[in-house]
Amino acid sequence: MLFRKKAVFREGASKNNIIRVICSVQMISMVLVTLHATGMPFLVRVANKSHFLSTVSVFFMEVLKLVFCLVITWYNVGSFKSLCKTVHHSIWSNRKETLKVAVPAVVYAIQNNLYYIALENVDPTTYSVTLQLRILTTAILSVCLLNKNLSIYQWGAQLMALIGVVLVQLDKKSSPNQSNESQHYMMGVIAVVGMCWTSAFAGVYFEKMLKNSTADLWIQNIRLSLLTLFFAAITVLVTDSERIYTDGLFQGWNWIVWLVTFLNSVGGLCVSLVMKYADNVMKTYCQSIAIGLTSLVSIILGERDLTLFLCYGVLMVTSSVVIYSCYPAQPKDHQPTDTKSVDKIALLESGSDDEQ
Repeated sequence: MLFRKKAVFREGASKNNIIRVICSVQMISMVLVTLHATGMPFLVRVANKSHFLSTVSVFFMEVLKLVFCLVITWYNVGSFKSLCKTVHHSIWSNRKETLKVAVPAVVYAIQNNLYYIALENVDPTTYSVTLQLRILTTAILSVCLLNKNLSIYQWGAQLMALIGVVLVQLDKKSSPNQSNESQHYMMGVIAVVGMCWTSAFAGVYFEKMLKNSTADLWIQNIRLSLLTLFFAAITVLVTDSERIYTDGLFQGWNWIVWLVTFLNSVGGLCVSLVMKYADNVMKTYCQSIAIGLTSLVSIILGERDLTLFLCYGVLMVTSSVVIYSCYPAQPKDHQPTDTKSVDKIALLESGSDDEQ
């Protein structure tokens, strides 16, 4: 009887541990990142059918990001009065540092608009796979601008990613179920490649700024969000002012568009949680799983055919993401490398990557 009670106790404790792990912040954030990366391309394609103004969505996405940054800073400083003093001192009184963020702010505004152009013209699988070329673009710019060293495994991973993306593109061209002319397929691919370069440049530039600045991370995020919001507003006025004057600011908006805007604004926050409570490797596995799930859902929905080119391409890109993250170059002084500096600012990026 006593042994039975002990066995029951151990079984109950084991179940409690499992539940505790499943309900932990780390696990929840990882699941959210995976679901966000998988579902957003499909949601955006559905939202695009309502013919809303994507520039307006980008604008309100930046508004929400700014609100999130302010709320977190408010929580950190303890009171609203302290928040106002901190923001005034760090942003308005220190205008020189604030203006330094103008470069990545412009780039992020461009990237967020490319996001909608890309998903309007390519299927989610092509988008998710091609977007992984940012591994290559980020590596190139990190070597050139930050003098970083890459291991031979990381260079090999970039070659794998490039070959995998090419295989997926070849598969798309041979697919009989999609019309490249009607979807402006090449325009979508160019937009994704543009996102890879803008994401890489803004991330590397901002990483360099963080290393040379003593400002709090969230203050830097507020600076970046404010300037990105300014350039997003200019984009709205320049590109869609006539349509807004004719049909209103929220033409074509429905609950799906609002959901897409909200999820894009908080997607980076989920990545930040993974980076805080897990690590860069876990974030990488989330990205890899999301690529596979996106491909599976695309096949189920009939947007892609299950072919060898698609399977090999997705497998190579997914493997390259894991290899690049798991086999970094060893620093000369044998100190652990900091792989989180760019990911900490993922809140300011679009639902891409992602995302950052």
